[in-house]
Amino acid sequence: MFASGYFLTTTGGHFLTSGHALEVDGPYGWVKAIREQIKNGVDHIKVNLSGGIMGPAWDLHTHSFLLDDEICAAFEICRKRGFKVMAHATNPEAVKNAIRLGAHSVEHGYTWMTSASRSCSSTIRGTCRPSPSAILPPARPPIGSKALGLPSAGSRRRCAAAPRQPRTCTRRGSAKRSMPVCEWHWAPTIRPLKDAALLEMGLWVRDGATPWQTLVAATRHGAEVCGVGAELGTVEVGKQADLIVVAANPLEDITNVRRLQLVLKEGRAVSDKRHLSGAVP
Repeated sequence: MFASGYFLTTTGGHFLTSGHALEVDGPYGWVKAIREQIKNGVDHIKVNLSGGIMGPAWDLHTHSFLLDDEICAAFEICRKRGFKVMAHATNPEAVKNAIRLGAHSVEHGYTWMTSASRSCSSTIRGTCRPSPSAILPPARPPIGSKALGLPSAGSRRRCAAAPRQPRTCTRRGSAKRSMPVCEWHWAPTIRPLKDAALLEMGLWVRDGATPWQTLVAATRHGAEVCGVGAELGTVEVGKQADLIVVAANPLEDITNVRRLQLVLKEGRAVSDKRHLSGAVP
């Protein structure tokens, strides 16, 4: 696991009801908060540059939260201390600030692929992590408003945001640029956790990614963005043998990743369901 500690936001910022957000204001407030994170042993810094889809009425994904001196101070202290910034950025202004200041990853990017942000997207050397499950219209099972426990206002916002989902990030945009795309899921929305990742992969393919792009995003790119691409993420000699075996080819149908047969952790079988499916052990 790679921990960021608190989700750093502003007073009246995003994700405040989670218990994991820390409200920070002013450039020196941001510097102090990041230094505290470093002191407490985080792996990277999670900076919230904008709002989100499912917050209260004053927490909107179209709004950017930090003043210029605040965001510059946050990125400067991270740069001086050698810590990567994972930027929660959901709108063009927030994404462009993340790019300009050197964020290691841009997370969500619901509405970022405008002509203005596309003009600088080729300069990114980090990772785009779009999250289609977070803005999936509630009419589409299996994640609906009821499943997420969203109020009606949150459901309407999700519906309104869904058509602007940056499908070019997986289809013809980032996947063909210098910026890798990383599959991920917003874990609190779904239980058990494995279903979140599996659903996300299905949504990627539904929205235009190939099964191969989806698998690479969920494995190799995920390892690379966490800085462990030399040990994990691909099946190669010398890497840790963390593998799964499924019953059918996921390149033919991405849902085949759900047909789990065998799990290997560092070369040792930790789960074997082959006998349950009638396969030869």
